[in-house]
Amino acid sequence: MIFRKVKNVRLYETIIDQIMDMVNKGDILPGDKFPSERILMERLGVSRAVLREAFRVLEYRGLVESKPGGGRYLRKTGELSLLKVTTSDLERDALLDVVEAREIVEVEVVRLAAKRADEKELKQLIEIDEKYHGFDATLEEYHKKDMDLAFHLKLAEMSHNFMLKEMVSFMLTLTTELREKSILDFEDWLNLCKEHSCIVKAIKERDEDQASERMKLHLNRLRMYLLKK
Repeated sequence: MIFRKVKNVRLYETIIDQIMDMVNKGDILPGDKFPSERILMERLGVSRAVLREAFRVLEYRGLVESKPGGGRYLRKTGELSLLKVTTSDLERDALLDVVEAREIVEVEVVRLAAKRADEKELKQLIEIDEKYHGFDATLEEYHKKDMDLAFHLKLAEMSHNFMLKEMVSFMLTLTTELREKSILDFEDWLNLCKEHSCIVKAIKERDEDQASERMKLHLNRLRMYLLKK
């Protein structure tokens, strides 16, 4: 592994860029162990604090795994061939884990939302659906705005459970960090947005089972779109 010394105000970001570039070049493969902190500090010319911040971000994104007493490793990737793994592959693989977690949490979140939401919250949800998920959205709006975030966060708020809201917020923020938008096609995103209206309808009717089922189908479709890439 060959590292270049870095000089930047935000050094940890430069380290992340170097590691991602090495992945794309095949210099680091899934399952490979990184050199020790001491060696990396010498090769990169940075402090331990800067190095740990870089790896903290990579671990947060699910791209690097740390084993107590065993060092740091590049994330292993499902059934992908080690000869063609890119950073996009790693991010997609991590996103699939996030989707799995979202299924566990959000399927129950909408059940609670259908049960607990008041009329004011229902009105706000409808407004969000109509404002941010109109089917005339442009590709530019798709890249500039995180329209999906407002909708799913509102659902979490309507569960009236602060911990569920925090969990959903964390997972949605992570999808942005993993560049979900760069992986999903614009048309796929529009199709996913269309499904939001069905979820809203079930919640308005206070149909907890239907709301839960619609969310399950919604996230399952998201998984299908990610897997086809």
